[in-house]
Amino acid sequence: MLYTNVKKRFSILSKSDKLNTSYPITPSHWKDYKKDCELEFTEKDMCFYLHIPFCLSLCKFCEYIKYKKPEKELQQKYINILKNDITNFISTHPNINLMGLDIGGGTPTCLDDEIFEDLMNFVKKLLSKTKLSKNFEPSIESTFLTINERKIKAIKNAGLDRISFGIQTVNKKFLKDNNRQNPTLNKMIETFSLCQKYNIKKINLDFMYGLQYQTKKDLQNSLALIEFFRPSHVTLYEFRTNILNIKEYKTKTQLFAQYKYLYKQLKKLGYHCDFGQNTFSLDKNDLGLSSYLKNRMINFTSYKGFGISAQSKSNQGISYNIGKNLTNLEDCIKNGTFCSQDTYILPKNEMLAKFVAVSGYFGKIKLDIMQQILNENPMKYFENEINYLLLKKLIKITNNQIVITPKGFKHYGAVLAMFYPNNCME
Repeated sequence: MLYTNVKKRFSILSKSDKLNTSYPITPSHWKDYKKDCELEFTEKDMCFYLHIPFCLSLCKFCEYIKYKKPEKELQQKYINILKNDITNFISTHPNINLMGLDIGGGTPTCLDDEIFEDLMNFVKKLLSKTKLSKNFEPSIESTFLTINERKIKAIKNAGLDRISFGIQTVNKKFLKDNNRQNPTLNKMIETFSLCQKYNIKKINLDFMYGLQYQTKKDLQNSLALIEFFRPSHVTLYEFRTNILNIKEYKTKTQLFAQYKYLYKQLKKLGYHCDFGQNTFSLDKNDLGLSSYLKNRMINFTSYKGFGISAQSKSNQGISYNIGKNLTNLEDCIKNGTFCSQDTYILPKNEMLAKFVAVSGYFGKIKLDIMQQILNENPMKYFENEINYLLLKKLIKITNNQIVITPKGFKHYGAVLAMFYPNNCME
């Protein structure tokens, strides 16, 4: 009977169009856990995420909270609040061990030059006064259209040696339809040269697959760019269904075929990655991740998000800053702080589901972290689910990790959801 129930559940989950690496699956799923309080952080090992929600233009496919770049005065007000929130948090948590720091958005480098320098100078002081982990490797997101020599110099001066540039696709029709513009080849060459001049050690290029109009020729053109520039890291993002805006462009079979093709070609170009992971690296000893993402996805390290709509996670649960519900920018700024708006104090099964979901990017789920969250043996807790997935060769157990197999990756959303609460789809 138990086997029949597990088999039936997987069959239902594998047909769902809502499953990816996003959790919770429905916006209302955590409503019973919402509390009117701030998350407590008693843990010392932490990561920081700084959200800069401004862009030159707003891509229609982007699911993150962002605003068209405002005038200089609003930019500075935003950065001033961000700096103040970080300073206040550090003052009340002076003994943290910073494991990672990512600056994302939006497009952080779309800030005016002097305001961007102000942010980088603050980051430099922050890192000089905070205890950093041995493998601390911060990163910043950018686009080729918003960066220049002055900003690259400021990034290096702040102590950041990794820049992630979003390309996403070379398909001109998709870009035009989605209000996005990519740089000329000459602009990219110039930027790579400047990064080399200032000894930026690692450059990542982001690409997406599963997009509307995207053909094999488009993928080949993206691969040609990678072969030409040979960035340290390449990250592949599957176009995923936003839980608030269902829009599928490719079937699961088509998505799997596109990933499989890209994976095979990147391996031929000398990049290292296990099948099912979304990050590729020229260095076989490098996972292709900033230390923020590495600790968040693999070790479920707690993190504090600063800025509009930024997410935080502690051992208590998850919170989201003001702005998550598309609050007007001016209204957020006039509060003088980007404090938490939605806080969810989560039971262990929901915390476990959140961990499993983000580990989906890595294609592996660490059993020891699962045990820490559950406070019991996950092999016993999920005995029936694990045995079924092993029997169907959708996972394997290697090095104390649940590893999604190539067969399992075709239905990775359903595989991950086998570890979610039974009512997760409601």
